[in-house]
Amino acid sequence: MSAPTRPRTRGDRPRVALVLSGGGARGAYEAGVMRYIREDLAGDLGGQVQFDIICGTSVGAIHACFFAATADIPEQQGRILVDRWESFVLEEMVSFGVKEFMRAPATLLGSGHIDEVEGERRLGGIVQTRQLERMVRRLIPWTHITTNIQAGNLESLSVTATDIGSGKTVVFLQSARGQAPGWSKDPFVRAQAVNIGPEHALASAALPILFPAICIGERFFCDGGLRQNTPLSPALRLGADKVLVIGLRQQPKTNAVPEESMPFPGAAFLVGKILDAFLLDHIDYDLDRLRRFNAVIEAVRATGSPDHVARFDEVVTTMRGAPYRAVGEYMIRPSADLGAIASQVARAGRFKGSGGGPGIQLLRRLATARGANEADLLSYILFDGLFAAEVARLGYEDARAHHDELAKFLADAVVPEV
Repeated sequence: MSAPTRPRTRGDRPRVALVLSGGGARGAYEAGVMRYIREDLAGDLGGQVQFDIICGTSVGAIHACFFAATADIPEQQGRILVDRWESFVLEEMVSFGVKEFMRAPATLLGSGHIDEVEGERRLGGIVQTRQLERMVRRLIPWTHITTNIQAGNLESLSVTATDIGSGKTVVFLQSARGQAPGWSKDPFVRAQAVNIGPEHALASAALPILFPAICIGERFFCDGGLRQNTPLSPALRLGADKVLVIGLRQQPKTNAVPEESMPFPGAAFLVGKILDAFLLDHIDYDLDRLRRFNAVIEAVRATGSPDHVARFDEVVTTMRGAPYRAVGEYMIRPSADLGAIASQVARAGRFKGSGGGPGIQLLRRLATARGANEADLLSYILFDGLFAAEVARLGYEDARAHHDELAKFLADAVVPEV
């Protein structure tokens, strides 16, 4: 843990949290949104927004670590991250074939093969991610996380993973403020203070079944999105006054597709929908719950006497270890279906690389299967620069479309240029 430090130039500035979601290759959307915030919005606001708390799950955990480690150069963050996403060549980043697919049943039945990768243990996984892991280790200046926390460029960083053995959600936490006592009353959630490194981010991003589980100490961990894909709870417990959430799923449409028009689901279709349920569907519930709590808190404050308000805080603190606070929230999410974009890219054969073994050919078939009108599974594992460029561009344009709302929401969180 880092020594406590006073955030620079706080004054009356609210404590703002950046909350990043999970979704594999969909994560390029977060890079595009942050590029707009860092390059265009900052110019209109007269300075950079300081995110005091950064929380991430899955690919959002990797991004959270990147933003924490580069918090001293905020104006460069968006461009660096987008450039790295656009440089991906699919067959270099991930690979899989017959051997990996044959291991999948053993992993599901609890007898998966443990591999040693550069002295570290990996369990199961259909997709080989060694090159992706190397990229994560090299992209992020890991020691700068501690440096930036000590310098007051941010207060807290958290990444969330799932302990495979116990099924618990583990929040790996590094904070200048220390860990809040009685972190959670939920017996399936625990916080663990650490100096966050690549193993914690990679564990959080280990998509279940698809990517190998990561060993930390003597425990194996996989994607934190199984139980907590949108890490709002850590942000609130770390003291956020406002939360900016970047989601990776299009707003659900009110005119749902009639059931009789849906295609007969194949295995890939089902896996994609399972990943959607694990990794993307929590966010609407979490934000709706936050809004309901905000409404209750505001009602108590408005209609109750000071004694009633104090009693309310006392009862809530007894139940959950901390009082409720009204927290501002704003969310940006894709205006288009990222699964459909993945399908369009693959159908057109527009991959950055020209090679590809049987695994890459399978990805192409996922996008061109008869009757397929979306490719949710493909969108999680299509780590290719051309797909990433399309998704990052969408994130940038969506943030531009939200310019006025973002400027209003973040205006009081700006650290002026000196």
